[in-house]
Amino acid sequence: MHILWSVRASARHCANYKFTANVPLHRRYYKPWGATIGLELHVQLAAAQKLFSAASAKWDDPPNTNVDFIDAGLPGSMPRLNPECVSLAARAILCLNGQVQPMSSFDRKHYFYSDQPLGYQITQQRHPIGRGGFIELGQTDGLDYTKRVRIHQLQLEQDTAKSVHGAYPGYILTDLNRAGVALVEIVSEPDMETATEAVHFVRKMQSLLRHTGVSSCNMEDGSLRCDVNVSVYRDNEGRLSGTRCELKNLNSLRTIRGAIEAEVSRQIELISAGHRVKQETRGFDAHSGKTVLSRSKETAPDYRYMPEPDLPAVHISEDWIEHIRSSLPELPEATLSRVTRQYGLLSEDVTTMLGEPGCISFFEHAARGRDPKRVAAWITSEIFGQLSYRAQRLSDSTLTVQQFSGLLDALASNAVTSAQAKLLLIEFMDGDKRTADELIQAHGWEVMNDLGRLQDLATQLLEKHPKEAAEYKAGHKRRLNFFVAKIMAATKGQARPQDVSRVLKECLDVKQ
Repeated sequence: MHILWSVRASARHCANYKFTANVPLHRRYYKPWGATIGLELHVQLAAAQKLFSAASAKWDDPPNTNVDFIDAGLPGSMPRLNPECVSLAARAILCLNGQVQPMSSFDRKHYFYSDQPLGYQITQQRHPIGRGGFIELGQTDGLDYTKRVRIHQLQLEQDTAKSVHGAYPGYILTDLNRAGVALVEIVSEPDMETATEAVHFVRKMQSLLRHTGVSSCNMEDGSLRCDVNVSVYRDNEGRLSGTRCELKNLNSLRTIRGAIEAEVSRQIELISAGHRVKQETRGFDAHSGKTVLSRSKETAPDYRYMPEPDLPAVHISEDWIEHIRSSLPELPEATLSRVTRQYGLLSEDVTTMLGEPGCISFFEHAARGRDPKRVAAWITSEIFGQLSYRAQRLSDSTLTVQQFSGLLDALASNAVTSAQAKLLLIEFMDGDKRTADELIQAHGWEVMNDLGRLQDLATQLLEKHPKEAAEYKAGHKRRLNFFVAKIMAATKGQARPQDVSRVLKECLDVKQ
């Protein structure tokens, strides 16, 4: 399926073209050119088993350990549709404001490659499970205008096996764990006008599908993959008048943006030089910043679609559709509005938490009876920092909301310093099951409230470092951080930084 979107040429690639700056951002383009783009997203469903077999869908287990007869393409094996995958696909189209079709069916898409043991892929070319819908982009997505991007269709299909290159020189190995894992392919209508819009569309799609439990949508591990179709047109021509080129296997938001901009530039330069754009499939070379030819239209395979004879049509009742609809959680836009208003948070912080599955629920539990702004700040800075360092999701972390709540209570009651609270968080996320109070007691931590002791330490420190003290008095106020760090180290983090700063300033002012 090849549906087209729109993007405007980038200044970086098209410096010779006139830029219209006195129009709204989403209508800016390089006279006399515009461009049209289409997007196809391939999303792995969060089902426990594969689409047509009882084998586990854990494709990253040891190679070839999760394989059923149909996954290996053995003669006589028959596909059996997994109902969980149908439910997840229905959740996906409903959260995109689309319609679940009362009847859908499967087709065979024939091609021969080592990653497809059957010799064909089972997909939904003619009668997909979902049609219609849209995603609304606006200020909360990083745009200064609103844009509605329509969904053309959503179809169920099976993933291919994984080809392993380089393990043995001269050989390509095949891991069948991924063969038959359930995918949905989501195809947009031609409503986009910039590469920025395309990136925001993908980011919002990730948020929606994660929030509703449809998929993890991690581009880094391949559970979300993207193909883009690009064509350009002159300003006095129709938006769909250009010749489309397909850019395949774009695996990051940065790559999507770079590939769109490079291909728009390439096509404009070709037409400007009097050449014709050929319909072809291309890849993107991130090192050179250019798209490269994979195959031309003339060499593209004929997939010879035919109805899948071993699977009956899927008939879905309106009652079942309403049951799925009623099971959907509060969608991200409604959650953003409610949480921002209810807790008085910045929309940026709520949007950040919405991007992490389960984080809003985690926040709301921890915020009960506590300062919600402090809770949100700790989540978006300290917890997210640890998750990034560990390459983890919050749902995979050993940190519990009870541990986090105890940490915040200890911090609020001055039982620990901020530095000690951060150490507690690290221990929790390292897998320690003890409560905050138990860990504080085990470490023998207590906050130093003896200001006289701090004054003695400050006096000794200033006498030991007269040069730095003189620099502070001369106006280099950042020298205060030097002294604060020294005292914090001497007290093993048990002094409050604000107390240390106040005592130091008093001592320095006396000496002045």
